[in-house]
Amino acid sequence: MSPVDGLSDAHVILLATHLCATGDTAALSALKASFPHCFPLERFLRIILTYLPESTEPGAYIPLLQQLAEPNAAETGLFDIDISAVKNLSEKTARKRVQKLRLAPLLRDDEEQEIQSADQLTQFIIHRAHLIDTETALQSLILSLALPFYESRPILRTWLISSLLPALRLNYEFYPDRDETISLAVLESMDDQTAVNVLLSITSSKGNEMDLVNNLRGLIGPWLYGSSRAKRRRLNESASQNSVSFIQGTSKPALDHLAGWEYVNEWLVSRSLTDYGSVVGAFTRWRGPTDVDLGGYDDPEAQMSLEKKTELLNRYAQAGLSVVYAHADSSQLALDRSTQVVDRVASLLELEQFSYLNASDTSLPSIHFDADHIASTSRASLFQNALLTRTNFLTQPSKHSIAFLSALLLSLRIMTQLGHLVPCRTAATMCLHGSEEAQMAEIRSVISSAVKQPRNRESWQIVRQQLLWLRNWQGHHSESDEKPYNPHHGLFWKISRYTIEVEVLKALLEAKEYQLVMDIYLRQGSPLSAEQVEATVVQSIFTAYDNASNGNRNRGGMRKANDLLHAFEPHFAASTHLKQIKALIAATHALSYYSLTLQHGVPFEPVSIRVHPDPLCLIEKVLEQNKNSYTKLDDLLSIGRNLVKAGLPTGTPSSDQDSEQAQVSEEDALVTAERRITSLAISSALASSDFGTAYSYILTRLTPPSMLPTSSPLLSSPALPDDISWRAVYNAGRFRSASPTPSASLQSQITHLSQRMELLSLALILVPSPDPLPEILGAWRRCDEEMTSLRAQEQQEEDVWDAKGDNLSTVPGGFGPSDSERDAFDTAQQRAARRARARSALPRSHPHEAPMGLFEVARGAAMALHKNAFPLRGNADASRPSASARSDDADRSMSPDQGEGRVRKRDMVSNMVTGGLASGIGWVLGADPVKR
Repeated sequence: MSPVDGLSDAHVILLATHLCATGDTAALSALKASFPHCFPLERFLRIILTYLPESTEPGAYIPLLQQLAEPNAAETGLFDIDISAVKNLSEKTARKRVQKLRLAPLLRDDEEQEIQSADQLTQFIIHRAHLIDTETALQSLILSLALPFYESRPILRTWLISSLLPALRLNYEFYPDRDETISLAVLESMDDQTAVNVLLSITSSKGNEMDLVNNLRGLIGPWLYGSSRAKRRRLNESASQNSVSFIQGTSKPALDHLAGWEYVNEWLVSRSLTDYGSVVGAFTRWRGPTDVDLGGYDDPEAQMSLEKKTELLNRYAQAGLSVVYAHADSSQLALDRSTQVVDRVASLLELEQFSYLNASDTSLPSIHFDADHIASTSRASLFQNALLTRTNFLTQPSKHSIAFLSALLLSLRIMTQLGHLVPCRTAATMCLHGSEEAQMAEIRSVISSAVKQPRNRESWQIVRQQLLWLRNWQGHHSESDEKPYNPHHGLFWKISRYTIEVEVLKALLEAKEYQLVMDIYLRQGSPLSAEQVEATVVQSIFTAYDNASNGNRNRGGMRKANDLLHAFEPHFAASTHLKQIKALIAATHALSYYSLTLQHGVPFEPVSIRVHPDPLCLIEKVLEQNKNSYTKLDDLLSIGRNLVKAGLPTGTPSSDQDSEQAQVSEEDALVTAERRITSLAISSALASSDFGTAYSYILTRLTPPSMLPTSSPLLSSPALPDDISWRAVYNAGRFRSASPTPSASLQSQITHLSQRMELLSLALILVPSPDPLPEILGAWRRCDEEMTSLRAQEQQEEDVWDAKGDNLSTVPGGFGPSDSERDAFDTAQQRAARRARARSALPRSHPHEAPMGLFEVARGAAMALHKNAFPLRGNADASRPSASARSDDADRSMSPDQGEGRVRKRDMVSNMVTGGLASGIGWVLGADPVKR
C-alpha cells in the first residue's frame, strides 16, 4: 500500500503546493498521476504558476506540461513520495489551509483578447514567461519554456516572434553589454511608433554601421510581425488618436502591418538628418520590409501577399529618395552616399536604365524624363514632413523621379568637382522654382569656384562642356543652340546659351587661357559674335582694373588688365574701347609714380579714376601732395591727354550750356585739359614761390599765336572758349613773394615788376569777358605806380652815381675845373639826362607815341571789350594776323565813311566804346597819350 493512499483530497492539494515550492516536479507528476481527480488542468497549472519557483529550469517541468497537453499520454506513478509535510495535519486543518490558498489566475490582468480565447496551456506559458522575466530577468528560460509548444499554437508563435524574440535579441544578442534591459512587460506596452523609435535608436557605443541594419532586420521585423495582435491594435489606435498628424497632406494610416513600416520610413528620413552614414548603410545593406529575420520560427514570405509586398517596397523606395532630398550636407562624402541610395532604389525597383549616375565626366548623358508632374510640385514638396506624401512626384518612385534625381546628383557631382558645394534640396529648388536671376547668381558662383582651382587647357575644355550640360542636361550641343529648351530640363534651364558662353568666356579670361579663348570664340562658327567677345574682353579688363590696388601696370590687377589688352588688341585693331583702355592704363601707370592720397586718408586706387566725376582733379591733388611736381609739366600733360583719350569725363559743363553744346570733340577736350593742367602747374609754382617757372610756362604755353613766331598748342583754337588761361596769367601777374629777398637789387625788382605788368597785359588779351577788366586794369595801375617809384629811385641812384663820377676833385692828382666850367658842364649833363629819359620812355619805332606799356594795356582792354561785347566782329578780329593789324583794322572800322554807306546802331556803339576806351584809357591809368 502506498503512503499517499490514506491522504484526503485536501492533504493531496497541500502536498502538491509543497512539492512545487520545493521544486520536486517528479514527485508532483507522480502525485497527479495518483490523484487525477484532485488536479483538473486549470487547478494544476495554477498551482505550478503560483508555487513553482521561477528560476526552475523549464526542462524539469516541460515533460509534465507535455503530459497535460496530451491527455492520452501514459502516466507513470511514483510510490516513494515524501508526505511528511502533510501527514501530521488533521483533516480540518488541511481543509482550512486549502481554503486559504490564493492561486494565481492563468490570465494576467489586461491580457489581450487572443490570449483570453487561447487554450489554458498557452495562457499558462505566457503568464509563466512574464513571471520569469519579472522575478529573475532570465529571458532565456522563457524561450526554453515556449519552444516545445509554439509550433502547434499560432497565438503562442506570434507572441514568441513579436515579443519574446525582440527582447532576447536586444538584451542578449545585439547589445549584451548594455546596463539596462527591456522587459517583456515594457516592450508589450509600446505602440508601433514608440517601439520603432526605441528599437531603432538603440546602438552600441562603438557605432557599428551594422547596428541599424540588424535592428531593422532582427528587431523591427519580428516586432511588426505581431502588428495584428489585438492589444497592439488597441495601443496603436490610442496613440494615433493622441497624435496630431502622421505625414502632412495624408490621412492617418490604416492600423495594420503597413502602418508600422510607415513609421520606419518616417524614422529613417528623420534619422538621416543627424546620422546620414548609418541610414545610407541601412539602405544599401537592407532590402526593405520583406528582408526580416524571424529566427526561423516562421516564413516571412508567407505572411504578405504580392500586392502588400509591392506596396511596402514602393514606400521604402520613396523613403530612400526622401532621404536624399532631406539631407542638408553638401560634402563629397554625402554626395557619394546619396548616389548609393539612388542606385539602390533603382535596383530594388528594377529601374536601373533610368539612372544616369554611372556617366563619366567626359561623356555626359542626355537626360530624358516627363517633367509635367515634376514641374507641378510646389516648394512645400521639399519640406521634410511632405517628402513621404504619396502624391509627391519628386519622391514617388517612378522612372521619371529617378531620372530627375539622378540628373540632380550628377549636376551636384560636377559642381563639387568645380569646387562649389550645394545640397540636393537647394539644387532641386533652384531647378524647379528658381528665378532667372537666382540661377544666374548660382552659375556665377560655380564659375567663380572653378576659376580658383588650377587647371590646364584640356581641363578647361571639359569645364566648358560641363557648364553647358548643366544648362539643359543634354550631352550634345550645337554651336547655335538658342532654340527653346524644355522647362526644368537642366539645372540652369532659364539661362540662355549665349549667357552661359559669356560667363565661360569671362572665366577663361580670368584664368588667363587667352589662346583657348581665341580658338573657341575668335574662329569661324563661334557661338559668340566678335562684338560680344570684344564687349566681354573690355568688361574683363575693367574688372581687373577696378580690383587693382596699385596703379603700376606691372603689378597685380593692373598687370592682368594690361596683359588682356595686349593679348586681344591685335584682334580688335579698330576698337575704340581698347584704345581708350590703353590710354587709361597709361595714365594710371604714370600716376602710380606720384604719392596720392584721397579724402579721409584713403590711398589712391585705379578705380578712383573711373568713378571720379572729373579725373583731372587728381592732377591737382598730385601737385598739392608732391613737392616740385609742377616742374614735370610734360608728364602731367601726358597724363591729362590720356585721361581725355580714355573717354573719361573732363568736368561739369557750365549751367548755360545745354546737353548738346556740352558735347565737345576730343581735340577740344584735349586743349581744355592741357589748359587746366598748365594753369594748375602755374598755380603750384606760384604757391612754391617759383615765379620764374610760372612765367616761363606762360610765355611758352599760354601766349597767343599772334605774339609768338610759332602757334601755341593751347591757344591755336580761337573759337574754343577759354576761361582758364587768363586766370592763371592774371594770378601770376598779381604774384608777390611772401618773403621777398632783402638783398634783391633794384634792377631785379624792376625786371620782376616788368614781367608782372607784361603778364597783366597778356591777361587783358586772354580774358573772354569784360567783367574782370576793371580788376585787371587796377592791378596793372598799381604795378605801374610801383614801377614809377622804382624808376624814380633808379634815376636818383644814377644821378647820385653820376654826380660822384663828375666830381673830378675826387680823382687823385687831378686838377679841378674852374667854377664857370663846372656850371656849364652840369647844365649840359642835366639836359642830356633828360633827353635820354625821354627817349627811353618812347618806343624806338615811333618817337612820338605814348609809353608802350600803357597803350598795350589799352589795346588789350579794348580788344577784350570788343571781343566779348560784339562776338561777330570779335571773331573776325581774332582771325587777323597781328595785334597791330587788328588795331589798324579797328581804327578803320571806326570811320563812318567805310562799309556800305551807313553805320548800324550796334557798330556805332562799338566804335564809340572802342574809340573812347582807346583814347581815354590812359586817363584812367593816370597818363595822357601823345596826340598825333
